[in-house]
Amino acid sequence: MNKLHKTEKLYYRDPFLKKCEATILDIQEKGIVLDKTVAFPEGGGQEGDRGTITILSTGEKISFLDTQKGLGRSIYIDNFPVIQVDTPIYHFIEEDDLKKFEIGMQVILEIDVARRMNLAASHTATHLMLMGVESIYENFESKVYGCHIKEDSGRLDFRTKEKFDAETVQKIESYANELIQNNCEVKTFVHENEPEAWYWECDGVVYPCGGMHLLQTENIGEIKLRRKNLGKNGQRLSFSFNLVKEFREMYHDNYQVSVNSD
Repeated sequence: MNKLHKTEKLYYRDPFLKKCEATILDIQEKGIVLDKTVAFPEGGGQEGDRGTITILSTGEKISFLDTQKGLGRSIYIDNFPVIQVDTPIYHFIEEDDLKKFEIGMQVILEIDVARRMNLAASHTATHLMLMGVESIYENFESKVYGCHIKEDSGRLDFRTKEKFDAETVQKIESYANELIQNNCEVKTFVHENEPEAWYWECDGVVYPCGGMHLLQTENIGEIKLRRKNLGKNGQRLSFSFNLVKEFREMYHDNYQVSVNSD
């Protein structure tokens, strides 16, 4: 039986870290498992971090192309989706580069902070869009069955017979953009008994969420919504956004005031 490895998730301890020194615990086809990481894995529809891994002994810098969570312990909490905790985190490496690594090797991992910034903004915007939906349709979060959060856009798929007409989409878009214009504070907090179970809060609304987010809504910029009919029992809402230019510039100068992770 293969030994199970657990990666220490430094992004929960300090969500503003962009790099860390780590030791390689395992190497598989999926990629490299480190004893600790600042790279946020794919989850809840949100794409994972990318970045570089530098081999300390040689100084060679190699890109990792994705970050995903492995299997661990399943937790069951009331009003919270089932999630895996105490897991390994896989950092995906091109096959030719994977051969350059060895178990026990010391490395420095650094994330692509521009990508992190965009994903954080997109994830925050996804929640604001859902809040707009629920301002019209009560408890619609329970009808979400699909989600994809990318650097420049996102979408939610709903299992419903309700049809989102043009007027409804406009109301949802206006609601979300008003939250952005009001520059609402975004908070995250952890479950009292599970250090890897996190919540997101904005304008008094709380969602279970383990993703990454901005600290304030105004930096997202204006979002644009569009709809798609997925058949008689499905509706999709997609959005794009224009990250505020001044925020983008500030982000590179002072990462720690720009983004947080829940």
